[in-house]
Amino acid sequence: MDDLIAIIEGSVALPRDVRLYGSVTGTLTVPRGYKCELFGTVGRDLVIERDASAIVHGTVRGTLVNKGGNVVIEGSTVTQINDHNPARPTRSALQSASSIINS
Repeated sequence: MDDLIAIIEGSVALPRDVRLYGSVTGTLTVPRGYKCELFGTVGRDLVIERDASAIVHGTVRGTLVNKGGNVVIEGSTVTQINDHNPARPTRSALQSASSIINS
């Protein structure tokens, strides 16, 4: 897993496993098969595709969209969670999300 300290303007899909310490002003997508550990800030949505993994320590200002990945929220701020797969729900250590939507 690579460490990335950067400010990314706009939206991006990760090209590899990343530990992100900076920020993304748009939407951050974690594609299938990749891992992301977020210590920074996502300005819009964090989208975790099926079979991707994410640990969120930082801030997601939009919606955390879990499409069937392995997602854990660890002491972070997440405005909203949208779990698409009830068999693989987002797990939260502190239940820090203000609302959870299952669809």
